[in-house]
Order: sequence, then C-alpha cells, then structure tokens
Amino acid sequence: MSAIDVRLEALLAGAEPRDADEMRRAALIGELRGATLRAPEALRARVAASAPAPRWSLVRRPSRRFVLAAVPAALGIAVAAALVHGLTGSPGEQPVSAIAHAPSVVRAKAPSALKSFAAPAAGSGGGSVGVPSALGTPQSVLAPTVGTPGRLQHTDASLQVRVADVARLSAATSAATRIVTLLGGYAQSVDYRTPQHGDGAAYLELRVPAQNVRTALSRLAALGTLVSQQVSVQDLQHALEVESAQIAQLRRTVVALEQALRNPALPDAQRVLLQIKLAESKRALSQRQNARTGTVTAGTTARISLVIGTAKSAAVPVAHGRGRLGRLLHSALGFLGLEATIALYALIVTGPFAALAALAWFLARLRRRRDAQRLLAA
Repeated sequence: MSAIDVRLEALLAGAEPRDADEMRRAALIGELRGATLRAPEALRARVAASAPAPRWSLVRRPSRRFVLAAVPAALGIAVAAALVHGLTGSPGEQPVSAIAHAPSVVRAKAPSALKSFAAPAAGSGGGSVGVPSALGTPQSVLAPTVGTPGRLQHTDASLQVRVADVARLSAATSAATRIVTLLGGYAQSVDYRTPQHGDGAAYLELRVPAQNVRTALSRLAALGTLVSQQVSVQDLQHALEVESAQIAQLRRTVVALEQALRNPALPDAQRVLLQIKLAESKRALSQRQNARTGTVTAGTTARISLVIGTAKSAAVPVAHGRGRLGRLLHSALGFLGLEATIALYALIVTGPFAALAALAWFLARLRRRRDAQRLLAA
C-alpha cells in the first residue's frame, strides 16, 4: 500500500489534514458523506422490472407473541369450563349415611330424594324377612325408598351387620348370597375371615337388579344387628340422553360419508380424506355405544357392599361416598377428558389439511427466497 493510500485511509478515519492537498481531499470526503445519492433512472427501471409481483395472502401469519398468549389462554378456558361443569353437575350423587350409636336403632339424615328410615330392635314388631333360624330371631329393618321412578339411576349401598359368633357369621354369609341370588343378582366377591382367636368377618360385594335393591337392603340388614347403612343414588338419565344423541349424530355422519364415497367422480384426495373421517366416525360410534351400554348396566344393577362381623371383632370401616369436593373434582376431570377427546378428534380430522397448508407455505417461502437471490444476482 502506497503512502497516498495510507493517508487517504487516515483521512477517512477522521485524521487531521497536513497540507493543502489533504485539506482538499478531506473537504471532498465531507461533501460525499453529506450528499444524497440517487440511482439513475435506468437502474431503477431495471430493478422494478425484475422484482417479483407482490403476492396477496388470504390469512396473515400470527405473530409468535400472539401464539404464546393464545395457548395458555385456551388451556385456562378449558380448565375453567371443567370447573364450571363440576360445580353445576357434581350434586348428582347424594350420599346417605347412617351410623348406629345403639344396636337397636339406626338413624339417618337423608336428602329430599331419600326418606329417613329406622331399624327396630331385635324382637320388636314387624314382618319377618325370611332370615334362617340359625341367625336367631328374624329382624325387620326398613330400607329407604331410593331413586325416582322413570329415570335411570345407579344405587350404591353399603351395610355393616354384627352377629354373635363365628357360627352365625358363616350362616349369615351363606344367607346373604342366597338372598341376592333369589332376587336375580349375584355375589361378585366374598372374603370370609375367621382368625384363630375366635373373631371373624365377611366382606361381600353384591350386585342386584335396581328394582330389587330395597328388598335386598331390608333382607341383608336383618341378617344380624345393623351397625351402619349407607345409600347413595346417582342419576344417569342425563348421561344416557347425551350418549344417545351423540350416537344418533354419529350414525347420520357415517351414512352421509358412505353416500359421498359412492360418488365415482370424487377426486382421489377427497376420497382419502373422507375414508379417514369415516373410519374415525365409526370408531367414535363404537366407543359411544359401549359407553351407553355401560351406563345402562350401571343404572339397572345396584351395588351393595356388605360387611358381617362378630360381636368381638373390631369395627370395620365402611366405604363412604364421595364428598362435595370429590364429586366436583371427579366431574371436572371427566369433563377435561371429554375436552381432550374432542381436541384429539379435531386434530385427527384437520391434520391432513394442516399438513397441506404447511407444505404450501414452505414452497411459497422457498420461491420468495429464490426470487430474492435471482434479483440480487441480476
């Protein structure tokens, strides 16, 4: 590099001129820096002719900040909707608890749907319920009137009965299984325990038809001294109606899709999408039908948990129904599961369209990049 080039670099960097020649060069540099350069009209016309035409976009791409704010907002709305559903739908299960502080009388506080009831002392007046003689004097126990006629409801009851000794425990266990069998039900499980020191207990899970639950409760409570009795009723009519409406809608969707697929002029791409949607609709229809079958089964069969213990055995805790908070959380979680199912179904249906849209956006972006590179090369 020559001395002139070195001094020119220094003047460009802001060094002080040494002589008149350098002062003239510094003044020229200042004029160039302060001047406004304008491209020739020929160059401007060439660039305008080679520039790509502006493309009109139907949907503006959302900003990253909007996406980061929309996702938590959507999750918050889903959780809030689940909580509201839990608050409005959780009171459907109304438990009735009864704990006897004296062996002869059982008292219960029941909601308006269930009447309070009492069990007279052994040997008091009242009709017999057919308890075997090995259990002692038959006892008449008044069971609550549960449920609302004409509605599908699930009854869940638990009883705790005390007998005098192990011999009567064995007879009461056999009698309990016979009672539910004669009423059209069955014993789902029986756990009979008699330790060596003489005490014993039997745990029975029983299933009876819903129309015979009151008779079953009366006869089972009369197997010995009634210690506690709990009855809860959950209304399933609304769930049955919702599931039936969903099944009818899905059946109409399946029929419409099958008719559309019979069209020979249908494009291959649309045919594939309709076949995917038809398969998803049939799968959803099968799931809804299974769910309705389970709802009907739960409404036509009552669950009874029976605990029979000897007089010396320790009190066995009886399972309590869900509290208000438990019912709220259970209903909210169920609603969240339904929301997740709907979101997954929507994702499956819209997935192919989203993939095509993403591919089109990628190709358009690649084309714009190539146009810019070609313009710079020109």
